[in-house]
This record gives sequence, C-alpha cells and structure tokens, in this order.
Amino acid sequence: MPQKPGLKRDLSAERAARKAATQQARLVPQGLPTVRPDQLMPSPENGRRKLLKIDELAETLRTDGMNTAMTVIPPDVYVEIYPQHKEAVEARVAEGVLFVVHHGHRRLAAAVKAGLTEVPILVRREVPSLRIAAIQENLQRMALNPIEEAREFQEALDERDGDDRQLSQRELAKRVGCSQTYVSHRVALLRLIPALQQATIDHWLKEQQLLETEEDEATGRILLPVREAATVFARLRPDLQEAFARGELSSAQAASVSKLPADQQALPSAEAGVDCGAIDEPPADTATSLPVPRSSESTQPSVPSPSAPTQPTAPVVRPNAAAEQRAGDRAPAAQAEAAAAPVATQEAEPRGVIVVRSVEDLALNIAELLEPDEIEALRDLLAP
Repeated sequence: MPQKPGLKRDLSAERAARKAATQQARLVPQGLPTVRPDQLMPSPENGRRKLLKIDELAETLRTDGMNTAMTVIPPDVYVEIYPQHKEAVEARVAEGVLFVVHHGHRRLAAAVKAGLTEVPILVRREVPSLRIAAIQENLQRMALNPIEEAREFQEALDERDGDDRQLSQRELAKRVGCSQTYVSHRVALLRLIPALQQATIDHWLKEQQLLETEEDEATGRILLPVREAATVFARLRPDLQEAFARGELSSAQAASVSKLPADQQALPSAEAGVDCGAIDEPPADTATSLPVPRSSESTQPSVPSPSAPTQPTAPVVRPNAAAEQRAGDRAPAAQAEAAAAPVATQEAEPRGVIVVRSVEDLALNIAELLEPDEIEALRDLLAP
C-alpha cells in the first residue's frame, strides 16, 4: 500500500522553522546584503580596545533587530592596506570568513550574543585610510541632545501597539539599551520651561566641547546638568523656574523648595533669607555641636568621669525660665515637666529623617540619594 504523503513529516518543527525564518527576516532590513555573523571578523586595527554595553545592545537586537548595516571590507583589500595582518586574515578566511568589519564591532559582538543568524552589511572596496575613516565616523556621529532624547522617549511612551498597549519606562529602557533612571530623567526635562531646557542643552554642549564658555559669567548664561535639572528644577512650578532664570531664586533655595508639594511651593521672602543662608553655609562649629541625648527616666544630670578632661558646656536655656523664677512656689512636678520640654521638642524633630508625604515624594528623594546602579539594584529587590 503506498504511503500517504506527509506521514513522517514533523509539521510542528517545520512551522517553528518557518516562524524563526520570518522572525529573522523581520530583524534584518530588507534590500541589503546579509551574511552570517561567523562570516565576519573584527578588524585587528579596531580603535576600541574594550567593547561596552554589549548585553544591553544584544537585548535590543533580539527585540528590534539591527537597523544599521555594518561596513565591511573584502579581505584582499584589507591586506593591501595592512599587510602586517596578512597571516591572521588568511587564517580566518580559511575558516570561512568573507569580510573584515570596518564599522560595527559592537554590533557584531551583540549580534553573536543575541543569536542572530543574519546581519546586514555594506561592502566598501575603496577606502583611502581606514584609520582616518574610523576616526571620522566616531567624531562625526552626533548624538541627540538631552531635550531631543526626552521628546523621542515621550513619543515612544505615548505610542500604542496593536493590542492598544503602551510601553512602561522600564520596558522602553530595556528596548533601547539604557537604564530606567536614564529614561526617567530625560522625560522629566520636558517639565522645564524653555529657558531651562536651553540651559540643559548648553551644559551638554559644553561637555561635548561644542560650546565656547569662556564668557559665560559675562553673558549670564545658565548651565544645568541633566541630573540636577531633572531631580530639582523639573519639580518646581513654572513660575519658580522663571524666578530662577531671572536670578531671584538660588540653586540652594530651589533644591529646598523643590522638596515641597507644588501647592506649597513659594518664592522665599526677604525675611527667610537668614534661613536660606543657613542652608547654603553650614555653621563653623558643626564638628563640635552634638545633639542632645534622649532623657532617661531619671532627671538627674550625669556626672562626668573624673579621668575625662573637663569641657565647658553651654548652659541649657529654658524658654520659660523667667516665668519659672516668678512662680518659684510651683510644685516640683510642674517644674520637672517644664525642664523636660526642650528635650521633648528636640525628639519631635529627629535629625537625618526624610519627611515623606507621598509615594512620589519618596521616589524622588531616593533618586537624589542613590546612584543609578543602586536604584536598579533596589528596583530588582522590590520587584514581585
């Protein structure tokens, strides 16, 4: 009896293979030549001695594919320019290598880690100087400034997929290969007024050595680092941001006011200048001033050890000392209660405690106190 067709076919395996091929085709731009990653070799003259953030880039390639083709050179052209690498190149050619990578060494390493079976390439056969071309490619690669990145991140967060679902900041960070803190800080910059957004851009341009800042003090130009702009000034109301831009609010005052809810924020008055000055400059005797210890059940003062050197102590001033002197015939219990009042007042305001009014306030305080890697570690511990 003739065998029916398809009885010994593994249909599930065939479907899986077709699905994998379709997935790989989606990850590679159409219309460009492709090769397997093992058919490419890194250039021995690559200027990057250490490839960074390969894991993050590999995760991006798994989900979104390689959108930029790698520039490669035929082995014979490469050997003509760098004859000292002839033996190494010929040995790799014998193993099946077809091209030497010119631009895209991080992408190649990430593609291997991501398990891609095909990668897009752009073949160049005439290169005047590989080294100069590599320097030009790296120096002429102009990244988006922080505000442009912020707009792109926000647009990506606002997009909806086929299931009418939006990405979270954490998911977006994983897709683009950065930390969630990086995305959060960039998005927060969109709450800045235009003048402070430009101040953030100018600081970034200065770091990139693309802005001459010799006359900053004369022109009154404001420069804001991204972290400070996102964690302090982005939390201020627009009118207070305008006040800072006009010079009516100092950085220290802005940091203090930004910790308050928006409905409680206000421009410090002239009478509050002394308090703000105390924030800007710590007292000179900070090292010698100590907090008053908690009182024990006994109200008797402690007796210093005879061996310890005697130090002059500041007198304890009681707010109601004059009233106590006039009312000297009060009961001893009332006098003890009045004496304990300063200690109770101090215990009601403990030092080093963050006052939290909401979950958002807590998150913002944590973002100021911890480094990005510490925030990521804390987030992993809190994840269900």
